[in-house]
This record gives sequence, structure tokens and C-alpha cells, in this order.
Amino acid sequence: MAKELLHYSSLPLFLKELATYGDVHGPVMTDDNVPSFGRIDSPAKLRLDARRTLIPPKKYLMPPRDAVLTYSPDRGYRQPAISERKIILFGLHPCDLAGISYLDKVFTAIEPDPLYHERRRNLILIGLSCEPDDYCFCGDVGTSESSLFDLFLHCTDEGYRLAVGSPLGEQIISGISMLLSECKPLAYSRQACTIERKILDAAACDETFPDSPLWDDFAARCLSCGACSLCCPTCYCFDVREYGCLGGVTAERLREWDNCLFADHGMIAGGINFRKNRRERLIYRYQHKYLGFGPVRGIVACVGCGRCRLVCPVGIDLLNFFREGLHEKPS
Repeated sequence: MAKELLHYSSLPLFLKELATYGDVHGPVMTDDNVPSFGRIDSPAKLRLDARRTLIPPKKYLMPPRDAVLTYSPDRGYRQPAISERKIILFGLHPCDLAGISYLDKVFTAIEPDPLYHERRRNLILIGLSCEPDDYCFCGDVGTSESSLFDLFLHCTDEGYRLAVGSPLGEQIISGISMLLSECKPLAYSRQACTIERKILDAAACDETFPDSPLWDDFAARCLSCGACSLCCPTCYCFDVREYGCLGGVTAERLREWDNCLFADHGMIAGGINFRKNRRERLIYRYQHKYLGFGPVRGIVACVGCGRCRLVCPVGIDLLNFFREGLHEKPS
């Protein structure tokens, strides 16, 4: 029998061991009572019962406002230094692990982004199993058994069953061997999802549902608030802006989160906007999520976390395209 069971009562000691590797972050509640990934100073702060955080862990890899270049007369142009301090992300659900995996393909597949690469190198990923609710789903798209982790904790009646996903995970396990108990191998069953097959089939044939009445319905309701993209684990659109100081001596170039549903997202020089209306912007978002561009062409970007469905103030749900009957063109 393998020695891979961590009893729930040993979690504080496990977190203490993790803290020797860096700063431990996990799901906590903010002062506004919103679940969010944040620094764990005490095990009591952890909210492992949270279904999802409002903002996904992508904020650790591509912050909402990120300095990519600075200028000063004495130092010239410089790329900001990234802290070498490790961050342990504890309690990542499979969908969030899948989101990080997708971003890895975007930012490292062809020409690695140096800031992303450094931050990713300093992340330690500790996954945690979860139970889907009415907003999310798991399976091939939601990756109910993602392999992208250093350690993964499967919740059982007895405690956490630990699975190792990297040499670093092995090292961490060796440091807590005195906390682990022997247990019989556990057969993990894949969670069923009725809609995932339709998503994958539609993506495989580049289906865009051009005749669906949903496009006009969604466009009439959409507020262009961008909440769905903001909270999406795989949305990575950004704008690059340059800001000079008031004295005109120093300056910085910032990469800031952008949003394909914003009215000015498709604006280019000369005041031309190649996605002027909400219908066009919604179609673009659909294509990005389910068909992909560039190095992620053909890879479904939806990981089934349910954030966009939960936060949309007008109830827009792109999954409606894949539900029974909607894939059929009207006669």
C-alpha cells in the first residue's frame, strides 16, 4: 500500500512545510466577502469549500497592470526585474490548472514572453479536487484530471489522497512523510459531462452557428461590460500603453488587461473600428474561446469553470449554442 494519505487534521502542518518553499497563496474571502486567491498567513483563512474565486489565478502570471519596460536618462531602457521568491498556489481546481496550461501554450509555445516565463518558473501548483455545481462542468474540456501540477489533493472521507506530478512534488512529499498514512490505491472515475462532446464536435468542424437567433438575442442584451472576459482563466487580451512622467524625463510601458467586448477593442489608427457592434464582438469572443487563434488554434479555451455564466449581469451563456437542437440550422 502506498503512503499517500494526509489526514485533514494534518493540513496546518502541511501548509507549514509548504511555507518553507515560498509564499503560500490559496482561496480566501476578501473584506467584501468575495472569494479570491490571496496570501495564507493562517490555515484558518483558507476557504477550500469555495467553488471558484472571482478572479482566476492568471493574475499571478499576467497581472492586470504590468510594467514591461521603463526608461530613465541615467539607466536607459530596462525590463523590470521579477521577484525570485516562489509562490505556492494551493487549492487549484482542475479547471484552473487547465487554464494555466492553456496560457502556457499562448505565452511560451513560439516566442516565450520573458515576464510570463519568469513568473511561471516561480509558481508551485497544488491542485485540489472539487464537486461541480450548476454553473461549471468537468470532463475533456474541464479536464477533470489535469496533469499540470506539482501535487494534487483528492478529497476523500479519510483525508487527502496525494498525487505527485513533478520532481518538486516528490521532494515536498518526502518532507512530510511523517504526516502520511498508508492507504489502498484509489480508482479515480472521470466525471461525466453531457455538453462537452457537443463542444468538442462543434470545435472540430469550426462551427460558428451563423444562422442562430442567439447572436441577435445576446447582442441586444450584452452591456459590453467585459465581466465574462475579466474572470475567464484563459482570456489574455491586453493593451500596451506608454506613460510619461509629468516632468517628461522618465516613462514606463505598461501591459494592461483589455477585453474583446469593449467598444474600442477593435479600434485602430485613423479611428477605424473593425468590430463596431456587439454582435461582431460576441462572435469574436466565441471564436476565441472555442476555435482558437495562433499557437492555440483548434484548442478549446473554455475550461468549464462557470465564472462567465455566474457573473454575466444579463444572463448570456455561450453554452446555449451547444445545447440540444441549437446546432441544427433552421429550415
